[in-house]
Amino acid sequence: MIEKKPSDRDGVRDWRKPVRVDGPAAATAPVCHLVVGFDRYPASHRALSFAMGLGVPLRAYLHVAHVVDLDDFPVEPDRDDWERRIVETVERDRTEACTMLAALPGNWSYYSHEGNPAHLLASIADANDALMIIIGSSRGGLVSVLERVVGESVSSHLIHHGRRPVVLVPEHIGGR
Repeated sequence: MIEKKPSDRDGVRDWRKPVRVDGPAAATAPVCHLVVGFDRYPASHRALSFAMGLGVPLRAYLHVAHVVDLDDFPVEPDRDDWERRIVETVERDRTEACTMLAALPGNWSYYSHEGNPAHLLASIADANDALMIIIGSSRGGLVSVLERVVGESVSSHLIHHGRRPVVLVPEHIGGR
């Protein structure tokens, strides 16, 4: 696995800079590309599992993207180790996704990037002429309701403004 990471600053990697991890090359060339959104929530993990299962018969290259957002930030911004704790959270998500992806017999890349989730997913999909974008269902709760009301829902944005099919994977599939 090849890791391309930005340099450290005072021993702490700058979480604002993009990170890309490329998995090993598969024995066969990919036929298509799938883009998957990833975060720490169960629906996101289910979406990645779904994409991996779909990717094998499609011989797809998986592009898995984690967008650093407020959920990755520690609650206490005044602590001296605030930046380090963001990096630890982002690295934990990367490790978790790459561990899942290690079971995939195909090509994959993992991206960690600050910014707007819908825009990042769409730009990765456009750059790779992806067949579809796969994301987990909403996190639920007040934040999800507010995101939908102000038009910031990732799924809503991708569906209404995107140019690719969007597959929304529920947290619980088939009663699991």
